Amino acid sequence: MVDFKDRTPRTGSSMPPAAGGSVNGIRLLMAIMFVLIAVAALTGVVVATLSGQPTIAIIIGLVAAAFFCGAVC
Repeated sequence: MVDFKDRTPRTGSSMPPAAGGSVNGIRLLMAIMFVLIAVAALTGVVVATLSGQPTIAIIIGLVAAAFFCGAVC
C-alpha cells in the first residue's frame, strides 16, 4: 500500500516552480512558422490573382488549405 503520510502538504495557493509560467519554445516557433506560412499563402494568392492567373491562385489556396488541415487534424 502507498503511504500518503510522508507527503508534505502545500500551504496556501503556492504553485510548483515554473507551473503555468513557462513558455515552450518549440510551440512558439511553430506558431511563428504557421503565421509566416499563412501570410505567404495569402500573398501568393493575391499576387497571382492581380497578375491575371486565377488558376495559380486557386492552386496556391488549395495547397495552403491542405497544409493547414493536415497540421491541425
